[in-house]
Amino acid sequence: MSLKPHDRICLADLIGRDAVNTVVDEFYNKIQTHPTLAAPFSSVHDWPAHKEKIGDFWWVVLGGKPQTSYKYNPVGKHFAVGFNAKLLEDWKQLFKEVLDSHLDQELTNKWFSRVQMIGENLLTQNERLNNEN
Repeated sequence: MSLKPHDRICLADLIGRDAVNTVVDEFYNKIQTHPTLAAPFSSVHDWPAHKEKIGDFWWVVLGGKPQTSYKYNPVGKHFAVGFNAKLLEDWKQLFKEVLDSHLDQELTNKWFSRVQMIGENLLTQNERLNNEN
């Protein structure tokens, strides 16, 4: 028996908003002192606002309903700070470590698949912008 769309539980609801916020908070706390990621993220001047915005972003990416309206330009922002394949690997590794410390393996894997997809898209778009310049 398959579930009907209205009976399915989205990943955001399985993880929970508090856990999403906790992961985002810890991830960005670690970013600020990370050997390779701290420099590109030094352009963030209001960490609480950034964490709130990114918490909302992940909530929606994971299937949650938007609770605020915002404009977010991840490609432009990451391009401006020199995003590259090495930084992507470091970003994904750190994100995976934080997920592993807060979620069970199944939820970690599901969220991390989205991390990988978004990271690869950012890298592809970054390479496109580099080729245009």
